[in-house]
Order: sequence, then C-alpha cells, then structure tokens
Amino acid sequence: MCTILTKRSARLTVQRAQALPADRSRWHDGALVCKWHRHQERKTTVKKSVGIALAAGALVLAYPAAAWMLGRQVEAAHAEQYRLLAEQPYTKVVARDYQRGLFGATETVTIELLGDLLRDVAKAPRNAAADPAAPAETPQPLRLRLRSTIQHGPLPGLTTLAAAIAESELTVEGEPGEKLAAVLGGQKPLLAHTEYRFTGGGVSRMSSPAFAMDFSADAEGTTSSVAWDGIHMSVDFAKGMQRYTMQAEAPRLEIKDSAGLRVLLSGLRLDGEQQRMFDDEPLLYAGTQKFTVAQFGMTTGKEDGEALLLKQVVYDVAMPANGDFLDIVARTGAETVQFGAHDYGPAHYDFSFKHLHARTLAKLHRAFMKQSADPAALAAGEANPAKMLAPLAEPALELLKYSPEISVDRISFRSPHGEALIAARARLGELKPEEISNPLVLLGKLDASADIALPEALLAGLGGKGEAGAEAVAMREAMFQQQLAGFAEQGYIQRDGGVLRTKIAFANGQLTINGKPFNPLAIGGGARPTM
Repeated sequence: MCTILTKRSARLTVQRAQALPADRSRWHDGALVCKWHRHQERKTTVKKSVGIALAAGALVLAYPAAAWMLGRQVEAAHAEQYRLLAEQPYTKVVARDYQRGLFGATETVTIELLGDLLRDVAKAPRNAAADPAAPAETPQPLRLRLRSTIQHGPLPGLTTLAAAIAESELTVEGEPGEKLAAVLGGQKPLLAHTEYRFTGGGVSRMSSPAFAMDFSADAEGTTSSVAWDGIHMSVDFAKGMQRYTMQAEAPRLEIKDSAGLRVLLSGLRLDGEQQRMFDDEPLLYAGTQKFTVAQFGMTTGKEDGEALLLKQVVYDVAMPANGDFLDIVARTGAETVQFGAHDYGPAHYDFSFKHLHARTLAKLHRAFMKQSADPAALAAGEANPAKMLAPLAEPALELLKYSPEISVDRISFRSPHGEALIAARARLGELKPEEISNPLVLLGKLDASADIALPEALLAGLGGKGEAGAEAVAMREAMFQQQLAGFAEQGYIQRDGGVLRTKIAFANGQLTINGKPFNPLAIGGGARPTM
C-alpha cells in the first residue's frame, strides 16, 4: 500500500530515517515502491481517459444513426395512422407533407370531414318543392389542418429519453376557422404533446382551451351566452394502436339567456381501456369504456316549464372477448332524476348483447358505415327505410347463426308510488344456415323471458291521464280493479303489497305467464261492474 506524502510529511520522514541508520535501506526501498505505484496510477489514468474518449467518440458517431433509425420508426407510425384514418367513410386525408431530417421532422396533414358526402348531396336532384329560382347552395366540407414538429431521440430536445417527442396543433380552415379563432381569442382549438417510446407506443396529452362568448339580442330581444372550461385528454397507446388507455375530463359547459334559460353540464369524464381483437380488423376492440357526468341541469325560465336535474350519470360499457366472440354489457344510470318536484332516481337502464361473433359483427359495422356514407342510400332510406337496411340483412342474419343473446338486464326507477323494475332476455337456439331466413323456424327457436314488478298505483295513474269528472274517474278505477282481479284469479299477475308482479316466458313456441300457458281469449274475463 503506497501513501502519497506532502512535502512536510516527507521531510519529517527523511529526518526520522537519518536518525535510524539501521532502517535507512528499508525506507529507501519503500520510497521506490511508492514511486512505482504512482507511475502505475498515472498509466491507469491515461488508459481510462483514452477509453472514455473512445466511448464518447463512438457515442457521437452512433447518435446520428440512432436518430435516423428512430425518425424512420416515427414516420412509419404516422403513415399507418393516417392510412387507417383514410379508410373511414366520413374522413379523407386530402394532403400530407412529411419532411424528415436527421434529428427532427415536420408534418402537415389536411383532413376533410364529410367532403364526398356533401359533394354528392349537392349533385343530387333538388327537391321539387324547393324554389327552382333560388340559387343552389353547395355545402362546404369542414377541413382540419394538423401541424406537428417532431424531435428524434434517443434524447429529443436533450430533455428526456425517448424515441421522439412531437408538438402538434390543430387549426380549422376557411370561414369556420376564422369564426372559431375569434371565439378562442387566437388560441389553437387543440394542442397535443406526444412522447414516443422505443417500443413503438407512446403517450399523447391533448388540451382544448376554455372560452366564454356573449351573443347579441335576437329578433325577440333575448341575449345569450355560452361558457366552456376546456377539455384535457391523455391517451397511452401501444405500437400500431394494438391497445390503448384513455382519460378525458371536461369541467363545465354552461348556456344561458336573458329569458331565464339555463343549461349546465358539469364534471364530464371519460375512461377507457381497449385491446384490438384481430390484427386484420383495426377498428374492432374489446375492453371497457366509462362515461360519467356529475350533473346536468336545465331550467326554461317559463312559468309552466319544469326543471330537469340529473346527478351522477353513468354510462359504463364492458366488452370482454372470449375467443372469436364478444359480449357488450352496458350499465346506464343516474342517482338523481328530478323532473319538477318529483325525483325518479336512482334510475337504471342496463342491457347486454352476448355471444356476438366478432368478425361477423365487424362485417355488419362496415356495411352500416358504407350505407351511412352513401347519399343515394340515404335518399332511398328517407322514402323507404327498408331499402337502406337491405344491405345489412346478410351480415345481420349471419350474426344470428351464432345464437347471440340479447338482454334488457334492468329497467328501474323510483316513482312516487314505489320502485318499478323490468328485466328481459332473448336468445335463439342453434341455427342451421338454411333456417336463418325462415321466420317460423326462428320463432320456434326463440327463448325469451321477462320479469316485471310495477306499483299498482303507478299503472292506475297512467290509465287516467286526461280524464275529467268524478264519475269518469270512478268508472275507470272500477274497471281497472276488475281487470286486476281477473288477472290475479287466472294467475297472470301476483298482487304483493301494492306491487304487481309477473313473469313472462316464451320457449318452444309456447307463451307462458307465471308458468301458466297464456290464453288470449281469457284476457278481460269477468262481469263488468255496474255503476
């Protein structure tokens, strides 16, 4: 072990060595050893410096190559994104310019919404009822322009370790864009910051600005205003959007006028997690989505108008995949459903579609989107809806071949007379291809049921709407009670403390109510009451 000595400590050491002649040779040998160690340390330091310099040089040479490769990766991801967008019937990429350099790139994309549809509508023959002398108005499609500035990794902007980062801004072209810019005070309608990972995925954070706007008085002298607190969204995505999660929040939208109208929508939130089922079906995802609203309220300001108030509104959808099949289970509800002085909450409407063949469902969706974007089909559908639905018949009937199950899992609300509850389900047994188009066979394989529980007073009140006079009301009440007594005697309903309950089932071509075969001729039996 060699110790590095200061000048003073070295002088003291020499003096001590001179005072001890017997130890002088030993001290001299130690000094030589220290000198050798210092020489070796200097050699090691030089080698380390050379190694660091070589590594730094290799890094300097490798960084441009890495940036170039990562730039290609990001460009390919953008190209795939807009290829999928171009396949949608209502969108069209009319221009795209991508300029890629070594350490960065710029991209400008112009997207047209409803362009082909509006142009086809303009070419269609005008309505005969329209004024032939009036000039024809050609609706203009909405064009959006997205500009992105991209910095390539591995250290984009020398701020983070990533494949790339992109700053994007959305603008609206033409007259709509000018009006929107005036409303937003020159702010961009949408800004996005995207960070791309080395694995091909990334995370994008988007925001739209808040604004407030006052409108001048209309012909009746009513002024109005609108206030929007903006929106924030985050999307975390895998390579090629194979899967993604998203969160979005919008704090408030409020519309008011001087006549007393007020609409308030607050606490909007959207959460979702999706996984693509098949690589060749880019729009078919399984997963979950949940949309919530803290409060929706509306008052008209009119004396005879009743206020509407909804609180804790939820639309929760689960779409689990099981092999080639997909379920869609939706839960809709609100804790408060207040109309005027009456609160009907909690209220729920839950429904589900189970055992849907996923690829056939995707085929049905594509056919529907194609029909919806076809002006000729839309025009024909206005005159005869069956014509528009005809192209959907083949995939819809094919979907039935896989025995899907449709359920109204719950319809419930609280009335002034108690809670009302309805649940129903229906499914088809296994079908052969030749049986799909035979209605009688379909009816024979239908398996359906429903459970109903309704307050008796609620039904009695519904039957007396619009009646005037005590005698008419008494007659109606007597007839209603007689009918209930007849149904109860035949076993079609059960009277349970003011609640009417019944279970309806259809299986093997037979309709039963509370387990009893249904006889339509027996409905309304019994003598009418005398007054």
